[in-house]
Amino acid sequence: MKTKTLLSLFCILFSFSSFAQSWTLKSPLGKSRGSSAFSIGTKGYIGTGDRGGAFATSDFWEWDQATNVWTQKANVGSPYWLGVGFSIGTKGYIGAGDGGGFQGTNTLWEWDQATNVWTQKANMGGPALREQAAAFSLGGFGYIGTGTDKYVCPGSTNTSYKDLWQFNPGTNAWTQMANLPGSARYGATGFSIGTKGYITNGQDQTLNFFSDLWEWDQPSNTWSQKANCPGTARSGLVSFSIATKGYMGTGVDKAGNNMNDFWRWDQAVNTWKQMPNFGGKGRYWAVGFSIGNKGYVGTGDSGPVCNDAQKVEETDFWEFSDTTCLVTAATSSDPSITVCKGSTVYVSASGGGTYSWNTGQTTSSIIVYPVVTTTYSVTVTNTSGCSGVVTITIPVDTSCWVTTGIAQLNTEHHVDIMPNPMSESSLLIVSGVEASEPYEVKILDMLGKEVRSINLSGRQNTIERGGLNEGVYFYKIIFRNKSSSSGKIIISRQ
Repeated sequence: MKTKTLLSLFCILFSFSSFAQSWTLKSPLGKSRGSSAFSIGTKGYIGTGDRGGAFATSDFWEWDQATNVWTQKANVGSPYWLGVGFSIGTKGYIGAGDGGGFQGTNTLWEWDQATNVWTQKANMGGPALREQAAAFSLGGFGYIGTGTDKYVCPGSTNTSYKDLWQFNPGTNAWTQMANLPGSARYGATGFSIGTKGYITNGQDQTLNFFSDLWEWDQPSNTWSQKANCPGTARSGLVSFSIATKGYMGTGVDKAGNNMNDFWRWDQAVNTWKQMPNFGGKGRYWAVGFSIGNKGYVGTGDSGPVCNDAQKVEETDFWEFSDTTCLVTAATSSDPSITVCKGSTVYVSASGGGTYSWNTGQTTSSIIVYPVVTTTYSVTVTNTSGCSGVVTITIPVDTSCWVTTGIAQLNTEHHVDIMPNPMSESSLLIVSGVEASEPYEVKILDMLGKEVRSINLSGRQNTIERGGLNEGVYFYKIIFRNKSSSSGKIIISRQ
């Protein structure tokens, strides 16, 4: 059996980093408010809207995430503003908006990404007039719900809706789903996660503003109320989803304040957490969508609400990265180096408040002795509750064996330490020495620095822990004939 003759100690250091979420300014689009948007693959799409006094336009633009470039595509079949957008597969949909006469429509247009062609689809069910609705797509279907019949300022004689309709692209047909149990509303927003659709916030015509969140379950066609958003109730906001989290923000509140705060809802625990504020000005009637693990928000109106003469159409377009709990790993030696079976590997993590290893240990540092190639991982959680996981694999050469941390260079003497690990003291038993034969015991830390030297004699002695901290140490016993024996001592908790 081969024996490693060098110090078989490998230090693996994990570093934990927590970064704040961030907004990054991307290429701007033309001035617009009340547009509709969706994403397909790595492309985002914004179209229609109020542009420079034209209260309903039909232009349509594609944004490439890889190049950050906007390209104009074929115009939507009808002009809209304050409509909705969603996507199913490689098809995008825009509709149920104001056609320019300050009243909604029930039309829907489908865009084919492959051919860049728009096709009119079946009119939406329910009221013939609908705008400022909420929409999402889920499981191959599109959904539009809530909204109002016409564009008027709050307190005027418009009507709010609470119905939800499903669009089947295969049959080009609409089916009514269960009504939203909450208040009828318009200016709400919708997103989807898994088999669930969500509608949140909005207002009604009597100046009631809402911050409630409603979850619709597709298999059962039932609604359930979730935790209210802690932020101010608002209308004309945006939302999107990334993985199992929903994000919402911007909009205008009951007092007419334009909002730029942003919030994240966690589906797993039904809790909200405030995110860094949106990167641009507070605004309403902006658009939002996600691509992969990024969110996007842009355009909108940062002027006073219900004052078209003083509207401020925005052009900026922002990317949101929710990079909380980004964890990076570093090693003090090349992790590709293969160790022998039984080598002592010291693994340490830092930057957190608590640690949970796949070995079951909960200290920041652990000691392992792999006898086969093994992967070690640690979940690091900081004081803000941000968690992340890092892993590293230690390759093991099973043809060589290390019986101690330092190779036994002397075959004349056999050394035992009992118990090992040591708590307060251990018995040192040395065979092959005379009863009064002197020898020196040197204790080294993991970096090879001598931390204690003890002069002993005879075959059996008690060695004390003293002030040594918990960890792995190495001993070297030097005999009078200058031969030596080496090994390791593990100091456990007191």
